[in-house]
Amino acid sequence: MKFISGKVVPEISHLNIFIIVVIALFYILPLSSFAQNGDWERRINNKAHKIDGHFNFVSLQDVAEALNAQTYYSNKARKAVLTLGVERITITAYNPYVVIGQGVLQMPINTQYSKGELFVPVKFFIPILKHVLQNSGAGNNNISESDLIKQGVNITGVQVVEKTNGTLIRVNTLTKFNKSGISTRYSRRWLYVDILNGKVSDKYFSAKIDTGLVKRVVPVQSEQLVQLSFQLNKDISSKDMFVTQHENEIWISIPTKNNLSRNIIEKLKSDKEKWKIDKIVIDPGHGGRDPGTIGRSGVYEKDIVLSIAKRLKKLLVKKLKIDVFMTRDKDKYISLKERTQLANKKGGKLFISIHANWNRNSQVKGATTYFLGLAKSDEALEIAQLENAAIKYEADEKNYTQYNDESIILATMAQNDYNKESQDFAAVVQKALNKNTGINDRGIQQAGFYVLVGASMPNVLIETAFVSNRKEERLLKSSSFQQKVAQAIFESIKTFKVKYESELYIN
Repeated sequence: MKFISGKVVPEISHLNIFIIVVIALFYILPLSSFAQNGDWERRINNKAHKIDGHFNFVSLQDVAEALNAQTYYSNKARKAVLTLGVERITITAYNPYVVIGQGVLQMPINTQYSKGELFVPVKFFIPILKHVLQNSGAGNNNISESDLIKQGVNITGVQVVEKTNGTLIRVNTLTKFNKSGISTRYSRRWLYVDILNGKVSDKYFSAKIDTGLVKRVVPVQSEQLVQLSFQLNKDISSKDMFVTQHENEIWISIPTKNNLSRNIIEKLKSDKEKWKIDKIVIDPGHGGRDPGTIGRSGVYEKDIVLSIAKRLKKLLVKKLKIDVFMTRDKDKYISLKERTQLANKKGGKLFISIHANWNRNSQVKGATTYFLGLAKSDEALEIAQLENAAIKYEADEKNYTQYNDESIILATMAQNDYNKESQDFAAVVQKALNKNTGINDRGIQQAGFYVLVGASMPNVLIETAFVSNRKEERLLKSSSFQQKVAQAIFESIKTFKVKYESELYIN
């Protein structure tokens, strides 16, 4: 199979085979051999209409609704993917070829396209559907709610309905979720809805979307939650979204931008200015009575990272001419909570906590950049526990007794406005560190660092190198290496700032 200029074209040597298979599907195989479900077929036929006075066509969206299936559209490529069980059916506008997995079938006539929708010929597309349903096991989507619940599924789909005064998103659920476990965020024409303890199944998730604000929905299942990602066709005011919880639905209402007051429209413009990265908060880890990790030669982590932080501030002020704040600029103890509180108070746009690493194995080396989330590796968990142990220097450790796994999940959700940006920034930092210093790249990871909890901005924690490794300890003590690390972080900030701010103004 080849793709030429957005069109699916089968290999010439296989064309005859494809046509023979299609003829067999259409005319030779009896309908009784296909998965029988007259209801969905009847619904598709009821929605069909003639185009150009010849064959009956039906929109792919109507097909998806009849089958309770999921569709993904690319209006730019004029392609769509219909998911039936484990099979993906790809249809292209004005093209007779239908891609099913790795195979291709040819219909006798082309598909049609109008006003952003793909239309398929009913007479020739229904046999294809029956064939796929029979072989994918997706024909019976009429599973009972109790069976879905037994499988752990509690979110079955979404409906997006356009109203005269805005858009209503209805998330269909099989249970009532705790309101504190539902969070929303909006970033550059993507609306994210996170539902703690939510479970979806690709096989039984359906999306019905009216033409309007929402372009598509992408459900993403993680271990602790479901993230429903809605790609939008235009900007919205996230401040005016309203979430309500019903017995078997979650409603997200979004007012139409055209109906917003001039004040709100102006606020949308000012919101973009608000996200400009013009204030950086640098957090040199530890300090004062908290030395951090201690190298074999007796060097303190707190001194190394303070030197790197000062060098970084100098570069930022001189070359980017932006406001830079430090949580400490001398050997002083600052609690973990106070660090993010200061960052928020100063209106920081990036929070960067700088550290040096330690490991029992003196051979371990390299740099890692972390963002907030539950640790997914033993190493990340151990590093987070090591850094979080700084609370023992505080007057009252009880301030952190509620920081368990669940609270870290909720904190991550609360900071979801910045979580994706934090991951993106972490990747940029890692690349720059590896390029500028040449030390081992240990990648980006997530972990529950207390110092990142509550930061109202993209935030990362950088473990620059290992003081427990003799070679890297010598490097960390040297002025030249400290300058290289500072330069790497500076370049990553500059790169991220240019990319991030340019995306804010894409219409």
